[in-house]
Amino acid sequence: MLTKQCLVTFGLLFAGVAPAWADDFFDKKVAPLLQARCFECHSHEKKIKGGLALDSKSGWEKGGKSGPAIVPGKPEVSLLIKALSHAEVDLKMPPKQMLPNGEVEIFKEWIKKGAVDPRVLAKTSAKPELATEDDWEKEFTKRLDWWSLRPMRVGAPPGDDPAYPAWAQEPVDRFLLAKLKQKNLKPARPADSLTLLRRLSFILTGLPPTPADVRAFEKARGETAYEQLVDRLLASPHFGERFARHWMDVIRYTDTYGYEWDNPAKGSFEYRDYLIRGFNDDLGFDRLLQEQLAGDLLPPRIHPATQTLETLIAPMFYHLGEHRHGSSLMFNGTHQDMVNNKIDAFSKAFLATSVACARCHNHKLEAVPQRDYYALAAVFTTPRWTSRVADAPGKNDAAIARLKELRGDIQTELALLWRNTRLNSATLRQALGDPAKSKPTIQEVAYPLMRLTQKESVKNWEVLKKEWQTAREMRKKANQAFNPLGQVQQGVLPPGWVVEGDGMIHGHVREGTPLVALTGEKIIDRLLEAGFHTQALSSKLPGVLRMPAQHLVAGKFASLNLAGGEFGGYLVMDDHAFQNETISFLKNTEAQWKSFADAALINGAQQVTVEFATASLNPNFPPRTGLAPGLNHNDFGYEKRSWISVTGIVAHDSGGAPQDELAAFASLYERESPKDEEAVSAAMADWLASPLGRWSKGKTQPGDRDILNWLLEKNLLLNQAPLGSKLASLVKEYRSVENGIAFARTVNSMDERETPPMSYPLNVRGNPDVSGPLIPPGSLSMLEVKQRTGQGAGLSRLELANSLLDPEHPLTARVYVNRVWHWVFGAGLVATPDDFGRLGDRPSHPELLDWLARQSIQEGWSTKKLVRRLVLSQAFRQSGEVSAAARESDPGNRLLHHFATRRLEAEAIRDTLLAVSGRLDGQLYGRPVFPPRAVEDSPKRLFSGPLDGDGRRSIYLQMSIMDPPKFLVGFNLPDLRLPTGRRDVTQVPSQALTLLNDPFVNEMARYWASRLVKERHDNPNIRIRAMFLHALGRDPNPRELHFWNMALMDFSPRRGSALMDEEAAWQNLAHALFNTKELIHFR
Repeated sequence: MLTKQCLVTFGLLFAGVAPAWADDFFDKKVAPLLQARCFECHSHEKKIKGGLALDSKSGWEKGGKSGPAIVPGKPEVSLLIKALSHAEVDLKMPPKQMLPNGEVEIFKEWIKKGAVDPRVLAKTSAKPELATEDDWEKEFTKRLDWWSLRPMRVGAPPGDDPAYPAWAQEPVDRFLLAKLKQKNLKPARPADSLTLLRRLSFILTGLPPTPADVRAFEKARGETAYEQLVDRLLASPHFGERFARHWMDVIRYTDTYGYEWDNPAKGSFEYRDYLIRGFNDDLGFDRLLQEQLAGDLLPPRIHPATQTLETLIAPMFYHLGEHRHGSSLMFNGTHQDMVNNKIDAFSKAFLATSVACARCHNHKLEAVPQRDYYALAAVFTTPRWTSRVADAPGKNDAAIARLKELRGDIQTELALLWRNTRLNSATLRQALGDPAKSKPTIQEVAYPLMRLTQKESVKNWEVLKKEWQTAREMRKKANQAFNPLGQVQQGVLPPGWVVEGDGMIHGHVREGTPLVALTGEKIIDRLLEAGFHTQALSSKLPGVLRMPAQHLVAGKFASLNLAGGEFGGYLVMDDHAFQNETISFLKNTEAQWKSFADAALINGAQQVTVEFATASLNPNFPPRTGLAPGLNHNDFGYEKRSWISVTGIVAHDSGGAPQDELAAFASLYERESPKDEEAVSAAMADWLASPLGRWSKGKTQPGDRDILNWLLEKNLLLNQAPLGSKLASLVKEYRSVENGIAFARTVNSMDERETPPMSYPLNVRGNPDVSGPLIPPGSLSMLEVKQRTGQGAGLSRLELANSLLDPEHPLTARVYVNRVWHWVFGAGLVATPDDFGRLGDRPSHPELLDWLARQSIQEGWSTKKLVRRLVLSQAFRQSGEVSAAARESDPGNRLLHHFATRRLEAEAIRDTLLAVSGRLDGQLYGRPVFPPRAVEDSPKRLFSGPLDGDGRRSIYLQMSIMDPPKFLVGFNLPDLRLPTGRRDVTQVPSQALTLLNDPFVNEMARYWASRLVKERHDNPNIRIRAMFLHALGRDPNPRELHFWNMALMDFSPRRGSALMDEEAAWQNLAHALFNTKELIHFR
């Protein structure tokens, strides 16, 4: 524990700051309630009862006859809450029946947190729903005349100002200086070099500068040194981590799907790593946008270092966000809520527009008709929401080719091993066992043997033959009702059926292909039926077969001959549902027919599709606890030896399934009937042995495999390689090559192959139970730059992405440039980076915003070039000094007359503690690390990880919607369910207590102290200076050095070398440094 004397070093300046989430909370929670419950009596468009208008902030501030309706921060004294709670007899709203408690609580929470209300009556001009299409068209045209929807106007930057020659080089500075001069303001003087170093290091990498960085920059002063520092930090791999985390806020990145069970989001970390690589490689934002919206429709882009298929990873963008458990369409409204969440994230991330508000009606404020909302819904729900292989194609080609060679060689050697096999009645009777205990069916090999190895075998022969002939004819006739789709046994799938994964691509085998045993003494497990087997070469190889919509199959039923294991199975999905728990797992080694019918469509669904997949390509595996019997709670589905087999596909109009036509017995019965028991024995032996000869020559007939597998099962064929034999060597090499295959990387993504455009039903007034017309895939009317072409037969996601990248598009470049400005300067030119509409702010420097947007397009949408331009500007290099005039006329620093001090984000605070203590592990990428948790919840897979997260940066901690890392939440980690372009920055006592008491902080102090005492010093001043350099990026001044020496003395009575070796004292000092305000801020 720290002493009272030490506590004086903790600078705590906590003052309330309006939270960034508040606009979103108001927009999503409060505004709908005001409109639904209050506007009938308290709005300018209806009536203003009691003088109280609630359709603008000024309305409730002014209040009615009883006075102001709301006291921000104090719901208990706000008249609105008293009225809603029916607390007073003569003050009740609504007058007849009180609102549900849940709705009242929303109003209370809103007021308690400041009653942030972005509405301004004159600005919003919110109107009731327009009566006719002509009315809407007029309003729509009027709304298009909004600053963010007008074409970009790019003029020449302002001229130089001789009074500020340093501000003449960069056009950004000239724009800013001109605005300052209009307000008779001056820029602050330049910051000192170490302030700039720390500022740059945090902004570009999220990490503090190292002591080596500090000393090097102190020596190399001047413009060239500064530019070299900028370029070095831009080239750092930590740049990608820093800027990826910014974008992850915008698209509400999570590793889970939240709600009650918090299911894992398959491959989310692959998407996180994709973003890191993209920003490090300076992939143009135009390409990032294209790949996230439609990467699966683009030519493949493979990352050279990681050999990952980036274009298939990027559409994981769509899968992020909260998903309900169950299946999307099981409960009407659930799927629509999820679609709303996807549209909200898309429109805010790329367009800074709240399109989701048009779900129920034409947008009240923006140029967004309701039809456009559902056109986007159709775009997003046309593709299959499924899993894709993230590895570069051909990754395993060499191993696969070798395995095929070895399998062929093993088959050749097996044929030699089996050629001298001898069978007789005695060995068969022994293999069959006790007849009383065995009841084989007519299609089993043992069925005739059981009777032909007994007395009266000649008589039994005739009875069996007749039975076989009758059964075979009946089965053949019944099978005429089943129409084969494709030629599965020959490796030809029906048109429109799609496969993926090496297991399916290389999984087709001929009849009788051996399945090599991967462990144990056996050579092979069995011989495979002709068809597709994902495990044919290795059960590490994934595979999926995607069936087209049921109504596209030629028949009322489609039946497949299926087998599978280790959580291989199938999903039946309505309308490409992106959350589906109707998973059936296969547990049969031998194939069985399974029929799929066009089920009764529920809740507006238009079609049913089915996917047959190994676990890694099942988008909803692992499911919530209990839906996969035998799967441990701590099993996240990685590295499963999962497999499926498909050996037949048929279509039919009546029920039932194809029957085995008993071909295995043809060579037994289609011969001259034996005359005596000896002839019966000879016939049986020949029948069982003849498949060996045909198999060894590659001429296997139907039914041969059944006989050979029975012989293997009964140990009548040798299945162990003799020691030292060629066969033993081949099996050993096969297993070695197979073991070297890496499990596939898979990620939830999109697949639009063989998928026609699908319209989406317009929900009348947003009610999912009342469907209007079907809306085809399309774009936003206000964004069709040249002409309205997006409402045709089926706009694809790629066409949508390309439309956003039109050089004349008014929003995309402006929105992204503003985000980057926000990430660099701490506030955007538009202060509401997620809202360029009427509820958002106008740009402080509109001409600069347009100039930067056009420059960005011309420079290939390069993030690094844009960042470099901004951090090389004189505006960025200003100090934090504020003149009295600036404080008076621009207290919010919207004109950038100084560089405002900023607190580190939650992740940067944690990463700084790791870096300063020396515990930081700088490796890139990888699966998420569980954060430490006080209480684990095993059924929900909420496990506790190492206190220090294995030293990994915060970006690699598991982001669980249900239980995000507590330390980060305390420092304003955003709500993982919502797109967040601007984080809250609160300063509350609990944050100080976290730095004081959190076990992680104490552990980092202990770790740092243990390192310090290992460094031999006799003088505490040397060590204190080193600590300052590590933690704050500077040397202590004499006063500070004296103060910290005194604090050290206070921590321990020892002196001299004993004090230098006392870890506890240095831990307290390290802990004290961690609690200084300067550590978690930069200037």
